[in-house]
Amino acid sequence: MNIDFTNNKDKFENAFTFESSSPPKQPPPPSPTAVHKSKYKRNSLPRNTEEARQRRIELDAQVRKRQREQLISAKRFKHHENYRDDDDAEPEFTLSQQDIEKLKSGLSNVNRDTRLSSLQDLSKFLVDPPDTLKQFVIEGNCIEILIKFLSGIDPEEQLQATWCITNIAAGPKEFVNKALTAVPYLISFLERDNISLQDQAAWAIGNIAIESPEYRDLLRKNGVLIPLINLLDYKDVNLVQTACFALSNLARTPNAGLDEFFAGGIDKHLLRHLKTDESFEVVSEVAWVLTYITSDKDNKYTTQLLEEGLASLLVKHMRPLLGHGPLALPLIRTLGNIASGPDENTDILIQQSDFLPTMIEFIQSDCRPVKKESLWVMSNITAARRPDVLDKVFNTGFIPILSIIATHSNFDIRKEAAYGLINIASHGAEFMRSLPHQELLPGFLEYIRSQDFDLIRLGLGYIEMLLTQVQNGKQLMESMQGIDALESVTLIEDQLLRNSASRLMDQYFEEISNEMQQIEEII
Repeated sequence: MNIDFTNNKDKFENAFTFESSSPPKQPPPPSPTAVHKSKYKRNSLPRNTEEARQRRIELDAQVRKRQREQLISAKRFKHHENYRDDDDAEPEFTLSQQDIEKLKSGLSNVNRDTRLSSLQDLSKFLVDPPDTLKQFVIEGNCIEILIKFLSGIDPEEQLQATWCITNIAAGPKEFVNKALTAVPYLISFLERDNISLQDQAAWAIGNIAIESPEYRDLLRKNGVLIPLINLLDYKDVNLVQTACFALSNLARTPNAGLDEFFAGGIDKHLLRHLKTDESFEVVSEVAWVLTYITSDKDNKYTTQLLEEGLASLLVKHMRPLLGHGPLALPLIRTLGNIASGPDENTDILIQQSDFLPTMIEFIQSDCRPVKKESLWVMSNITAARRPDVLDKVFNTGFIPILSIIATHSNFDIRKEAAYGLINIASHGAEFMRSLPHQELLPGFLEYIRSQDFDLIRLGLGYIEMLLTQVQNGKQLMESMQGIDALESVTLIEDQLLRNSASRLMDQYFEEISNEMQQIEEII
């Protein structure tokens, strides 16, 4: 639906309509734990590398995506210059109903300075709104007052009102529902010859887009993409970052509508910024857009971007971003998405001479999220079906580092490294035997003794491959009290894990298993 932004306010409101004030409710997603468990249909990890790859990708997708988005790409409030980024310094305002009436009076005052001051106060209060202000936004005429400013002719009042809309859209869904009325004005502001207003409008649109797939569809249908993509041509660094913030949120799945993104030439703009920009912040925001594009399951546009030279440009920025913590996360995530696709994608990555050596530096990063995400990238690399990929992983020196992390770090980090090692082992006996089991087995036995079912499952998968593919695997288990660890699993609540441990005991340690059965019969 195309909207003519040159006509009056009534036409805006008539053109931008909805069937209801809120999108249809979706059934709640299953819990990450339930999704994780449902992927395991057998009592052991798969030996087929393609099955291992797909299972590994599916297992962590929901939890990782949720954590990643909460960490970096959540809604963003627009703060005033004197705001300090400190949780303890976050302003908390108590506004009485009388204060709200005074604010409303200021917004309608005949004096321009008073109106601007009231708009600034409102935008500040909206960062942490008290109940009275929430009521003013949801049930009162707050949005109607702001729309009058947006539809006016004063650029400064439009800017301040758009700032208020930005912070409303950063609030709960009830706030975002109210902010939708402003969308036609926000889209029209993207094409104004006013960088501050363009930036603020893009910011508000980005916050709205995060809320739901329905809102993203609505924004795209009303022509938001092309004006946003055009903002990537500007030289203003802040404007480019904000445009990327909005575009990355519009590119979220499901139904991201990437055809329209690429019809608008977004690939050329993003690649140009990776070629020419040295700003860590700009590169990071560009990478967020790429993160969502490369997460598309059909891989069509990931392949197109790789053919246009994306891999070398990503690798170019890896080392410069290494010391910048969270700014590196979307870049790492994009690399992981590429590696989770067809092996041809992985080949393109590892053909970049600096890719694997720099990944070693990333997985040894002191920044915990960077380390964890980088280990996930390597788990996707090691799931590749071609032995020459694993040969390069071995030759670059990953195995000793992964082994140390898998046995000496915190469990959530260890688990990421363990997935990579198990992917390697799942390629066959030759690769399994090449791992340093004398160092690895104690760590995997700790997994089995833990109370975490996912860790226990990982440990049992490793033990099964150790016993079936390594000649002295049984002796290693006996020398390191591995049988006691298996016995401990036979007592836990999870039936599948109990059965898996019992089967290994029966198959490889029959005498001890018989003794246990006799004891159980006596008891």
